[in-house]
Amino acid sequence: MPAIRRRLILALVSVILTLLLHAPGWAQAPSPIANPSTQQPLIIPNLSNPLVSDWIWLDGRRLFKIAATKGNLAERIQAVQDSLETSKRKYLRSNTADPLVDIRISNNLPVIYVDDQHLMTITTLDAELRGLDVTTLDDQIKSILEAALRRARIERQPQVLRQQGIIAAAVISFSILLNRLVHRLQRRLRRPAKAIAAPKTDGKTQLPPVQLWVGFIGILRQVLSILQISIGLLCLLICLNLFPYTRPINIWLLKSLPVPLTLTGVGLGIYLLIRLSWALVNRFALALTVTPFLTPMASQRMLLRISTIANVIKGFAVPVWISIGVIVALVLLKVDVGPLLAGVGLVGVALSLASQSIIKDALNGFLVIVEDQYGVGDVITVDQYTGIVETLNLRMTQIRNAEGQLITIPNSEIRIVANLSSEWSRVDLNIPIPYDADVDPMLDLIQSTAQAMAVEPEWEKHILESPQLMGVDDFDHRGPVVKVWIKTQPLQQWAVSRELRRRLKLAFDEAGIAMPVPQHQLWLNR
Repeated sequence: MPAIRRRLILALVSVILTLLLHAPGWAQAPSPIANPSTQQPLIIPNLSNPLVSDWIWLDGRRLFKIAATKGNLAERIQAVQDSLETSKRKYLRSNTADPLVDIRISNNLPVIYVDDQHLMTITTLDAELRGLDVTTLDDQIKSILEAALRRARIERQPQVLRQQGIIAAAVISFSILLNRLVHRLQRRLRRPAKAIAAPKTDGKTQLPPVQLWVGFIGILRQVLSILQISIGLLCLLICLNLFPYTRPINIWLLKSLPVPLTLTGVGLGIYLLIRLSWALVNRFALALTVTPFLTPMASQRMLLRISTIANVIKGFAVPVWISIGVIVALVLLKVDVGPLLAGVGLVGVALSLASQSIIKDALNGFLVIVEDQYGVGDVITVDQYTGIVETLNLRMTQIRNAEGQLITIPNSEIRIVANLSSEWSRVDLNIPIPYDADVDPMLDLIQSTAQAMAVEPEWEKHILESPQLMGVDDFDHRGPVVKVWIKTQPLQQWAVSRELRRRLKLAFDEAGIAMPVPQHQLWLNR
């Protein structure tokens, strides 16, 4: 595990170094937080004249903000963007080294021209947005435009494009190398998981704490898979941001990705939290069962009970984490969740009043689990149904009968239940013997056969106490009936009874005693 931890730390450090090495180019790219599609326009609190503002862009870089009334902002932004794009193409085709940006006065307001083409008029709303006067603001915008146009020409020079191409190739190579390292780490994690999950050759089982590493290793492998996808996406965004021709694609991706990325990220996070909570519940449950202070019988019963409680907690954790994930996703998407939570509360009250049977199921299921009436793996009888418990939660109990049928019973319908495997079980065997046989030798033969089976190593671990020969318990049409009781481990009574019947048949055959059959006597009278 130390080697795996070192490789994981190396992969994370490599990602950080990638971001740091390309920070100058990346810092100028529009981030998902600040791109025009996800960032809500800044609303200036003025009830008499509500204003909004948004950014002007050039080659995928933000330049400055302009303001307008709420209904006119989109039209003004589009007009300035179209004019700026036309001025850029005109400047790039010209031979002049510096762009010609003029400021002229019209109606006491500064008007910006780029190469004698009207770009925009700086209004008092723009000045109020920045908290500056109009004269100071037009000088700032002029400097920003000149620097942006010069940078647009420099970025399109062949030597600069070649340099950026080399950087892109280096980024792609580094991301491929990093993905290979993460893939090798995943393969290294897959081998110990298989080794832990595989049974030992000597027949001994692994310790529960060691088995739990399989769950944590699976979560770590899924995190590494997400890391691989993130490295590829990060490499794509960095490479697109290096060239002015592909930077608009970068903007389009950043406009399109925030919502699906937010939903995907929250979904993956909730999935990993569910898996992690399941692994922690299993770890805590198995830690409670591994104790030297309990007898084997009590330990097995405790294992069944804790397993049932753990399954209920894991089932309860899923809707809780999903609800938290929905709320977090709505908050990240800037949705006001206050009224939504209030509405959900009212709906919850209405549902609780309308679904009283579900509440009864939950209360009865809680009492079944707390009082340990039965658990998953027990064999129970409810009314006329008998089977092994496969699912137990707060709402229902599912049992599988001998015919393989899955029977679902609401917990509120369970009033009287017979647990056939709680703590210990008993073989209740009735053995008929012939009428003409000597009873005492037959009792001795049955007792010796049962005792010989009880001391064998294969069956000794299943039989808790010496077999009890209760004697002749009844008479029926076949002959006297001898009763034998054998106390066994839970769920082992059927295997022990089948084996004892087989041995008694062989013992009777060896002693020359025929098994009794029903006899009828016919009387004829004149």
